[in-house]
Amino acid sequence: MSLSTQKQRLRIRIYGLTTTLFFSASFFIVLSYFIALAENSFGENTPPSSNLLPSLPKQGPINKLTSAINIARPTTNSPSLQQIPNNISANMKRIRDIVNATASDFRNEIRTIVNDTRNALLQIGITFGEVGSIAVALVAASALIRRPWLRLDKVYSPLIRRIELGAYDIDDSRIPFSLRTFKISYKINTVLVKNKGWKAAKNCKGILRIGNDQVKVYWYASLPYEIEGMTINSRSVEYLDLFAIFDGEVSEVFNSLSENISKLKSYVNNDPSLRQALSARVDVISNKYKSPEDIPQIITQYAKDGWRIPVAEQYLQTTREAEASTSIMVKGNIPIERIKEMTKVIVTSENTRLQKRITILDRPSDTRGAAIKF
Repeated sequence: MSLSTQKQRLRIRIYGLTTTLFFSASFFIVLSYFIALAENSFGENTPPSSNLLPSLPKQGPINKLTSAINIARPTTNSPSLQQIPNNISANMKRIRDIVNATASDFRNEIRTIVNDTRNALLQIGITFGEVGSIAVALVAASALIRRPWLRLDKVYSPLIRRIELGAYDIDDSRIPFSLRTFKISYKINTVLVKNKGWKAAKNCKGILRIGNDQVKVYWYASLPYEIEGMTINSRSVEYLDLFAIFDGEVSEVFNSLSENISKLKSYVNNDPSLRQALSARVDVISNKYKSPEDIPQIITQYAKDGWRIPVAEQYLQTTREAEASTSIMVKGNIPIERIKEMTKVIVTSENTRLQKRITILDRPSDTRGAAIKF
């Protein structure tokens, strides 16, 4: 081996040893620095009365590191180890509290959202309900406005008209005029039916109901076809004839009537030609009026015959016209005892109806002849 080769190897070894010593010294210096920091840290965190770091004599870096390692070695009686579970429990409790608080806040937020949504929906429902109610009210009001509205005019009802009706009529010129007929006065009680609506009431028909029975009544009209079915225009009034009541003292009128019938009978019997033609008819009239009760007190009219005091043949002729609706009538007369029952005026039409309770008096309450009480 040459000398130069040996020198070269020696330099390499010296260089390696120097490098190793340098790095070892550097490592120990750094390690001593960190051990000093650890001692300061333990000294600052440990109270003066703590036994964790007892006073130690000055030592070298290696001894300090060994001492620090020995002091940091855990023991079963170390207070720091006893505090670890408490710290863990405290941290877990904090985490649990945070989670519970978060969950509670979440539930409260959800509850608030639900309540707000419910209140909003409720308010929307109330708003729709109000709008719907207003719409329904408007539709109902429109329907009411556009339909007829019949009412009895109590201020001007009843209107009174006086008529004279024949207790009998014999149309024969051979008989003196004073004996051909006998007139009895009646007062017609008429009620005013007013249409307060904005539409005409078509084909109105009148009914007088006493108890469970009823009779047709007719309108006071100039045209025959309007008597049974009247059209009452908007804001207009028509007149419904309900009944006619006897005017005067029945006993006085009956005496005059009986006297007149007796004269008629004598006159007919004294003339053979009249006796043969009219004797039977005069007997019918005489048999009809035997007492004051035979004079009708309250009568209604017939559509064809109008106002008449019906005799037997007239009653038979008008029975078909009266039909079953005149069950309260006894030969065209409303019996006085029936008027004590509940009485109603009814008006029916194609598009509306009126029903009003009234009271019929057994005799006129004033000089006019009014016998209706509302």
